[in-house]
Amino acid sequence: MRRTGTMFVAFVTGEELRPGVWDPFLYRENGKSRTLGDNMAVSRLESETMTEAPFAPLEYKHIPKENSLTFMLESSEARVNRAMNAVGEQALLFGTMRAYLGNVVVMPKAKWLGLASPLIYPVKADFVHLVPKDGLHYFWWAYLRSPAFLHSLPVGSGGTRPRLHPEALIRTPVSVPPITVRRQVHLKLLSSAERAWKERTRIESLLRSVWD
Repeated sequence: MRRTGTMFVAFVTGEELRPGVWDPFLYRENGKSRTLGDNMAVSRLESETMTEAPFAPLEYKHIPKENSLTFMLESSEARVNRAMNAVGEQALLFGTMRAYLGNVVVMPKAKWLGLASPLIYPVKADFVHLVPKDGLHYFWWAYLRSPAFLHSLPVGSGGTRPRLHPEALIRTPVSVPPITVRRQVHLKLLSSAERAWKERTRIESLLRSVWD
């Protein structure tokens, strides 16, 4: 291939070929100079009719400020029978209230809580649902909480700052490491999250047995 007087030769095996539009930067697979929308789908929460909810709707008050893989799941045995915003296990949620940017959670697997799948979690409307294209939701949990990403958000200024809309969120520039590194981070955090949720569930069960 010749371009502007420069020639290069590439040797590629058949299994490495990928159909699609040629991208001279695809080999990097690091997302640099790209946007969040290039890496994941961003959507508003969808509501569904729930007849019962094991937990109260997730709110910002349930999420700790420190880097914790777990958060409060407030018990609720109420029968609701009404439409509520809801997501499933391992859903990645991003808080849109500008005063609380950095509130990012991954909903735990049911088995980590000693419950049966599928498990549906009710959620307040102040979140958007993110679906990473690489499936590495725990890497993105860490990245979306990082100062590097939060400082890139179009947060505006002034005392009255509205919510961050999905349309603005997907245009936010991102710079992430290669997928091999992202996968390593995700797997380590996934393992840590499983241990943390199981331990939290064990402690809460122990405390209930003492005080009930």
